[in-house]
Amino acid sequence: QKPLELDLEGITKLVEEEEEFEVIDTVEGGSLTAAIFGIIKGTIGPAILYLPRGFKQAGWAVAIPSLMISTTTYLYSAWRLLECWKIEKEKIEKMEEIKALLEETMQPAYSAKQQYGSVEEDGVSSNNGTNHSMMTPDGTLLTYPELARRAFGKYSSFISYGIAAMQFGVCLTYLIFVPQNLVECTRVITGGINVPFYVFLIAMVMIEIPLSWIRDIRKLTPTNVLATLLIAYGLVSCLAIALFWRGDQESYEDSANLIEKISNLKPLNDTWYLFIGTSFFVFEGSVTLIVPLQEAVFTKEDKKRFPSVNVRVTLCIVTFYIFFAIICWAAFGDNVKTALTASLPPGMMSSSIQILYSIAVILTFPLQAFPAMEVACHTTQTKAGRGGDFDNKQYKNEIFKRNTSASIIICCLGIIAYFAIDYLGNVVSILGSLVGIPIALIYPNVMHNILARNNSSYSSRKIRVMNYCVAGLGLVATIAATYTTLAEWDKGAE
Repeated sequence: QKPLELDLEGITKLVEEEEEFEVIDTVEGGSLTAAIFGIIKGTIGPAILYLPRGFKQAGWAVAIPSLMISTTTYLYSAWRLLECWKIEKEKIEKMEEIKALLEETMQPAYSAKQQYGSVEEDGVSSNNGTNHSMMTPDGTLLTYPELARRAFGKYSSFISYGIAAMQFGVCLTYLIFVPQNLVECTRVITGGINVPFYVFLIAMVMIEIPLSWIRDIRKLTPTNVLATLLIAYGLVSCLAIALFWRGDQESYEDSANLIEKISNLKPLNDTWYLFIGTSFFVFEGSVTLIVPLQEAVFTKEDKKRFPSVNVRVTLCIVTFYIFFAIICWAAFGDNVKTALTASLPPGMMSSSIQILYSIAVILTFPLQAFPAMEVACHTTQTKAGRGGDFDNKQYKNEIFKRNTSASIIICCLGIIAYFAIDYLGNVVSILGSLVGIPIALIYPNVMHNILARNNSSYSSRKIRVMNYCVAGLGLVATIAATYTTLAEWDKGAE
């Protein structure tokens, strides 16, 4: 019996040490088709409207190769990130086997408790039919931040704050984008009346403050669906106007057709460096979404297919990006604005696009800000259904603190937007270079080298060297793009 007791003691200790790394497996039932739509929705958003001016600032000879390089390196890093997910998933499955063996071996010791359906030490009934084997103490899912925590430990908080900064940065671009649109729209509808930018900015801040108080993300689902439909309408309409609207002599500098305009586009401009950050900013929505989508795919066959499907879908999206940017740049000329919808020709259709797209962005704002708010406000206890042991008064105080912090953050973003009104392109570039590149290129590859170092199925010397090369490239690009954008800030003004 002694050797058996020692073995059980060792296994029990192992289970206790690994318990904090277990993840609840509640994301079930997702099909591969649903995951594809998730990739599309996560990648194609308002950021696509920033590309035509980005192409203009860089020139097509720089913009197209830059976007191709950023896509290639992003897909490589995304593949490594998904392998990190597989590695940790396999660890969880092995722990399941160990725990099942332990429970089977120690069955006599718990027979009395199981007979009467008594409550386990963790407070969950042993015969309630619920699978808790994948649960962490806080019910965390296996996401990008969770993988970072497993790789970097306490230092992973820097990555969580980086992701939050990226999401707040995207919200900042929304606070510039919408007022720019509405200024142009109002000018056309009212026959030339110029409403100050800050009027629409203040109005949007007042709308977003109460929306930021929502603590249950499920309540944002209807608005997210509506925003998706409005964005789709806006993109299709913008592309249709660029392809078929020919305007008149006042609207265009010359009467050349669209093909001639494309052939006359400049291959290189002196602000080309601004596009480096922009080329990575376009992936801001997909880089943190890729792991939850992989987790959500239900069948094992689809889980295996998902990484390759992600590659093909992303390549199709980037191809559309290039087509969209070139067509719109050629159609609207070198005066195209970062907020593309503000460059549309006067007319009722253009005004409808500007209004509906602005509504879509306003509705997208709280969903984009939600994860960042949870990180910034440290309110794990005030999430829906997570009241913990707080009494009613304490819980209300926590909610009040959270809402106050969220309101202050929205106001601060509004103040920054006021001063950055003429520099939306620069804001997009600095976000992509300073925050987007590390999240997309550096962290996933370093995480892979750490999590896969003892797993020969996913790691080799060649892979480790390649990972460090891509991460090193990302570091150089981060420093160079950030420095040049800040040093030549005034050149990016609209």
